[in-house]
Amino acid sequence: MPSLLPFNAVPLTQITLAHGSISGTYALVGTFSASLELLSIVSTLDAAVILSFDGVNDHLTVPAGNSSPSIIVLPFKACRLTLPTPTVYVKQVAGVSAGSIYLSGFNALLQ
Repeated sequence: MPSLLPFNAVPLTQITLAHGSISGTYALVGTFSASLELLSIVSTLDAAVILSFDGVNDHLTVPAGNSSPSIIVLPFKACRLTLPTPTVYVKQVAGVSAGSIYLSGFNALLQ
């Protein structure tokens, strides 16, 4: 019979990129310092963007969210997954002229 294991959430430093650094080719948003069990993406950009975890392939489209922020939460831990020390890149789908993208990650330590 499986037992319950308590975990402590450890917030990682948020990584952010403003609209002026986003173009039609992948720009580095940043790298998290530990594996992620939860990733929260908030976009206040005025156009859709695509995120990549390798800077080559398209992995996740984030819709525009300048008047009502677009919020995407990826609960890797709920699916018994982790994303090891991810580096995140972003590129625009169409012209981005305002806003930023914010990525917040959480790691879990076994108690």
